[in-house]
Amino acid sequence: MCTVSDKLILCTCEITDIQRLKHYWILYRHNPEKGELLVGQPIGFDLLLQTENPNNPKTLLDRLNGGNIFDKTIDFKNNDRLQISIQFKENDSPTDYGFEFKNGKWKIFEFDYFSWKSEHFEVKDGKIKNAVSRRKW
Repeated sequence: MCTVSDKLILCTCEITDIQRLKHYWILYRHNPEKGELLVGQPIGFDLLLQTENPNNPKTLLDRLNGGNIFDKTIDFKNNDRLQISIQFKENDSPTDYGFEFKNGKWKIFEFDYFSWKSEHFEVKDGKIKNAVSRRKW
């Protein structure tokens, strides 16, 4: 079974089409004046994979708060949100993990495309190196 690697690195390199990558991240910045109303329902297997791999969000959170997971320094602000999208071999769709920056620390925060886009805008994005680890259970 594939799990999130505890050695992953979030790269800040320029990417023309982030959604074509298997593993990518997007940093969102809060803007309460944006106030867009987006309607719809995303389709995916995110919850299923998070249930099958319950340690994945914690592994990511430990990496985010345990040192610089990014290849370059980024100045985070309160209410920044981070989407980490990882493609596992067991599934055709990527799994999206969400985090929010509060008082100098990242916290797990459910990723919901529509609510995030309504009051946040994309600041940075990039690919993820060493995203998946194969562990024998």
